[in-house]
Amino acid sequence: MTERTPATGGRRGRGRRAGIDLEGIIEAARSLDTRTLTMQAVADKLGVDRKAVNHHVSDRESLLKLLALDTFSKGSPGVEIPPDASWQQACRIYAAAFTDRLIAADALAEHLMPDDSLYTQFIEPAEAVAKRMTEAGFDDEGTVRCLALLTNLCWAYARDALYVAHSGERLRPRLTRETVEGRDRGAFEHLARIVDRGIDTYDRSQFDLSVEIFLRGVEAVLPHGEAADPTHGSEATVRPSQA
Repeated sequence: MTERTPATGGRRGRGRRAGIDLEGIIEAARSLDTRTLTMQAVADKLGVDRKAVNHHVSDRESLLKLLALDTFSKGSPGVEIPPDASWQQACRIYAAAFTDRLIAADALAEHLMPDDSLYTQFIEPAEAVAKRMTEAGFDDEGTVRCLALLTNLCWAYARDALYVAHSGERLRPRLTRETVEGRDRGAFEHLARIVDRGIDTYDRSQFDLSVEIFLRGVEAVLPHGEAADPTHGSEATVRPSQA
């Protein structure tokens, strides 16, 4: 296919001249260490001038964001919410998949912004949740507020999980222990006892509990047609792979 020369004095754009595209740039960046990633390193990897890369991506931060979005979109298997799923099941599947993708982004997660570019990657599951909630009798405001709250819950847990993965430290129990130590344990007997037990509030059980509390809260606070979760007690947590 013959490439059309743009009307810029007969000179083709730098990216086109170099024969690269955005997909190729992202693929090259993926093969490099993101901690030391530079535009020049990507250009060297592709064997082109840096200006050819800048033709498609303006700067390093923009490239990292594109790479993070690409990683997020591929972070877990396709998300399928069964047609007969209850709104509670749909929320569980949505939350588990969204969280897994955030965690899969790993070091790149800090470059993911809660904006349209991220949520368009998850528009189909969000539509499925909205459909189930509408069918269950929730109004539009209740539905969108629930989706926002559930998504924020996912962000919070993913942030904690990634912090532990990179630092190896459970921050909350350490800070509590340090605060209680050197004080009268009788004045903090409950916190001291709990910290001594070593309960891990960064594990997946904490995420599952958060989602269940979210669902019970929605059932109790927002008026709608269906009050009960038909799967409660048998499938309290549903992962995308179980859908």
